[in-house]
Amino acid sequence: SEMGPGALKFILKCPEIAQIVSPGQFVNVRVSNTNDPLLRRPFSVHWVDRENGLFGILFLLVGRGTAILSNYKVGDYVDLIGPLGNGFDIGEDPSCRHLLVAGGCGAAPIHFLCQTICEKFGCGSANVLLGARTSDAVLCETEFGGYGVGVSVATDDGSYGLHGTVVDLLKLKLEDPGAVRVYSCGPNVMLKAVADACIETGVISCQISLENNMSCGFGVCLGCVQKIRTGEDSWEHKRVCKDGPVFEAAEVIWE
Repeated sequence: SEMGPGALKFILKCPEIAQIVSPGQFVNVRVSNTNDPLLRRPFSVHWVDRENGLFGILFLLVGRGTAILSNYKVGDYVDLIGPLGNGFDIGEDPSCRHLLVAGGCGAAPIHFLCQTICEKFGCGSANVLLGARTSDAVLCETEFGGYGVGVSVATDDGSYGLHGTVVDLLKLKLEDPGAVRVYSCGPNVMLKAVADACIETGVISCQISLENNMSCGFGVCLGCVQKIRTGEDSWEHKRVCKDGPVFEAAEVIWE
């Protein structure tokens, strides 16, 4: 179904995945029955209905793989592997505020995260901050609003919401004292700015979901490695697909 200009939501029936997937994890989808395109495509899980064994993925029509996927019909079989990767940790503190920051298609895992936080702590504890280039590119605002969480929007061109970036919205929210956890997914330039804002403010936890190019999805091809800090003066390459895609922001070394 359409979720906005050029954005599609797929509902897939797979009880085995729906029962165990956690927010931030993804599935690797074979988009064609042939070897063209050869590589599977990773998609964050966007929504889950555990009772009925369903889950959703959200994607933008941006290339050949997603164009092929968009031609699938109701009842078609989809070849996929999952759930893969490590997801978000929402903690156990019922008094904590949760700030969910999404840029563009980063709204997909943030939506499932929002669903999970609402179920565990109630929707009053969560605020969703959405960023996009223009008003047309804002994803899932209606869906987030349906949960009853606070939703704020920023657009680069000022056509809707705050004229600025989603990080400007975040900085305003971080001015309120108290226990805060931040979660973010989107382009790297945005994630770095989110990380910097959180480090400056000293939030309890700032978790970011990286979108490095992933080919195999389970740590074999090493195509998605990222420098991750392991100590004060040490770092190592971690595999985003296997060790992530979610990392504590302070651990990520940006290049």
